[in-house]
Amino acid sequence: MRKYLFILVICCSVYISGCVAPVIVAGAAGAGATYSLATDSVSDNVDAKIPEVVDAFINEVNKRNGSVMFASISEGKVKAEIKEIKYTLDVKSLTKNSSRLTITARKTYNLLPARDEAVEFYTKVAERLK
Repeated sequence: MRKYLFILVICCSVYISGCVAPVIVAGAAGAGATYSLATDSVSDNVDAKIPEVVDAFINEVNKRNGSVMFASISEGKVKAEIKEIKYTLDVKSLTKNSSRLTITARKTYNLLPARDEAVEFYTKVAERLK
């Protein structure tokens, strides 16, 4: 199923923009899961409810001595800052027990993408959800 979704995304990207968009599907290190990357974010489907994902994100921010600037379980959104990098979590419910999460990271006055930091942060949040 994911193979067909990947092909659909690539086809749509080529059709809309005329070239392949900066979307890459990569294997999560050691987990065997897949997630999608954009220039500044990582997205994945997880087997957890929205409150669990939000709690895992906030706990990881607190562990890193960061500050949570906004958090809403009902909206599935969290904004946080850790060492001049701004992280944003956006969670949407897929089914009763699964969600789609997107973690975005930006640095230097919110101007530059911080994809590596987003992937690393996602990995830690995903470990907390297991």
